[in-house]
Amino acid sequence: MDENITSCHPILLASEMYADILNSTSMTNHMMKLLKGVKNIKIVPYCYFHNDRMDYEEKKGRVYSDEEPASISYAVEEVDLSDVNDIVSYVVPLYRTKIPKNFKNTRLCGMIGVPIPNEEDPSINQDHYVTYVYENGTLMYFDSAITKNYSKDETYNILIAVFNPEKIIVNKKTFETAGGVSESEYTYIAQNIFCHSWSLWFLFTVLVNEKDMSSINRMAPRAKGTKYDRATLIKIKTFVYDTLLEKLNLSYIKDLNLFESFKYIIENNNPNKYIQIIN
Repeated sequence: MDENITSCHPILLASEMYADILNSTSMTNHMMKLLKGVKNIKIVPYCYFHNDRMDYEEKKGRVYSDEEPASISYAVEEVDLSDVNDIVSYVVPLYRTKIPKNFKNTRLCGMIGVPIPNEEDPSINQDHYVTYVYENGTLMYFDSAITKNYSKDETYNILIAVFNPEKIIVNKKTFETAGGVSESEYTYIAQNIFCHSWSLWFLFTVLVNEKDMSSINRMAPRAKGTKYDRATLIKIKTFVYDTLLEKLNLSYIKDLNLFESFKYIIENNNPNKYIQIIN
């Protein structure tokens, strides 16, 4: 591993490259490939909610396009995604056009995304993804970066307003502390930038491995603090490397020289100290 790269640490660069490749291809196709063989499930096309529009992936034959998503504007110029009234009035009608009309009697799953504004520098806003499974009036909601205030989150309120579920099951454990935001880019928290992959991990664990939310919570590390963040980082990188890439037909990434650094993590917030966690 070349440590002479000063503009970006090779371990971080490998993670960013993977994230860029994943995000440049259809998330709906990813879900379809990941859940191949799962019976009686309908996948809602991936949608992303801006303040002025909803982006959605378009179907091209049997698959979805990897090109830029299409957009539908809201009925007003700007929507406040933190306002439940705005969500109900303007966001819900658009998202429901992508959901089966008889969803009350349908088992389905999906992924949605929203922007996470950066007040100091709007040019570096982040994206955040969550996934869900809906069946028989029950909504399973998974947010890898969940906090105690999840009921105020845009994604939660969008899905509650769309499905109006009789029962809501939410993960109690956080798998991505602070959503990967950290003052130092070398911490275990900052290296865990995989909310998209955590979202896919949830769908795979629940729908392919047939686990429930209690099992999901038990899969969280028992450690605390820094050791917890280290363990979750190792867990998601191992899942990506050992399982996800093959399921999504992205194994070719392993042949790229730069991706070799993905097998490592930076230790103790020290860019010059690292350890291999994947053989």
